[in-house]
Amino acid sequence: MNDASAVRVDTRKPVVRPRDAASLILLRGEGRTLEVVAGRRPLDVKFMPGVYVFPGGAIDPPDRIAWSVECGAEALGIRLARSARAALRETWEEAGILIGRPESRSSVLPAPAPVERAYLERGLVAAMDVLTYVGRAITPSHSFRRFNTRFFLCDGGNVFGEPAASDELEDVGWHPVGHPAFASFRDVTRFMLARAIALRQGNASGAAPLFYWAKNARRIGVCREAGGSS
Repeated sequence: MNDASAVRVDTRKPVVRPRDAASLILLRGEGRTLEVVAGRRPLDVKFMPGVYVFPGGAIDPPDRIAWSVECGAEALGIRLARSARAALRETWEEAGILIGRPESRSSVLPAPAPVERAYLERGLVAAMDVLTYVGRAITPSHSFRRFNTRFFLCDGGNVFGEPAASDELEDVGWHPVGHPAFASFRDVTRFMLARAIALRQGNASGAAPLFYWAKNARRIGVCREAGGSS
């Protein structure tokens, strides 16, 4: 037997480890007037070019540190709190809006991060207790860029400022949930939006879902993270 014929070359691409990320679903109105904040990713980006998405992005190391302008983080637990910080920060960076409520503070700790200073300048507190955990989604293993994203819901009554386009998101604004451009929504985006709407209306059932793919097929599991401490 020829030894060369016994050599097998593994041509499979290495699986990319998903990076922790967070996203925010902002809703206002009711029925036919229901709107959601979303924007279009630029065409020159590598990941999902031209696709409409909710504000969000990867969790950065500073997001693991409590802000001087936050409150209500204990309602989420450590893991979800850092995800919530990332979602709030990314929403401010990508859409120019802040999430929370007015609160005057006579004295506060230094606010080194730009998003913290933005809250202080507006007389706002980053109230994490106004957020509702929607669920988690993991990008398919065959993707060249993967994310382990936690989605949160917030009502428009806790949004301060008007959404504006940025280098990261175009056509950002309050759009009707039936907007024709949302035809570009990926299946996970549609799923999480439907879940968020059901939560807001008070008719969602079951635990927070885990949206993932196995053997190239979509799967829905249970995400047991709400109120977790790890």
